This record gives sequence, structure tokens and C-alpha cells, in this order.
Amino acid sequence: MKQFTTLLEAAELAATRCKGWKFATSDERFDTKDLLILAETSDNEDPIDEDNFYVVSPSGAIGLCIDGEDIEWLFLTEAAPNEDLPLTYQAAPQARFCSECGAPVVLNALFCGKCGNRL
Repeated sequence: MKQFTTLLEAAELAATRCKGWKFATSDERFDTKDLLILAETSDNEDPIDEDNFYVVSPSGAIGLCIDGEDIEWLFLTEAAPNEDLPLTYQAAPQARFCSECGAPVVLNALFCGKCGNRL
């Protein structure tokens, strides 16, 4: 999973992977436009600490990684509601996915076979 210093950057990548989210702690739902507005507002009003960062799952869920370890999942994707989301951040992912498009990539590949992103 790729790290992001702002929620807006994480939301922009998540928006390429799905089109609907809900809060992890409630049933409030967001489309792409609403998520991007909320992310920008959150970044302006309450930026995260420098030791924290956001992560985006392969299906587009967004989590806040606290102190580089524990992940608090903030937005769950409606595209994959049963996605198995990790509770801690691992620098070496268990499965490899393209950080741009989320497609699975071949072990030791330099570029994504789907979008051409450098891995």
C-alpha cells in the first residue's frame, strides 16, 4: 500500500479504484465528489501528525496509519465490502499490487502490466 501525507491524495487514488464509500464507524455514504470535498476540508482543518500517514487498499478503502504501525480504517469501499483489511502497516506487502491502478503484479516486475506504472 502506498503512503499519503494528506487525505485528499489518498482519496484521489481511492477514486480511481471505486466510486462509493461509507464511514467505517457509521452507515454514512459518500460518492467521489463528496469524499474529495470531505478530504480537502479535513486536510485544511485538521492535518495529521507528521508520524502518521494515509493508506489506500487495492479496492479503494482508506485508512490512517498511526505512528507507522496500526491502521484505523476510515472509509470502506462499497465495491468490496468484505475486503480483508490489515490492522497494521507492513512495509513489505504480502501480495503485490500496483500502487496506481491496484492490479496484481508479477513478483519482481518493474512495471505494472495493466497501466504501465513503474513499481
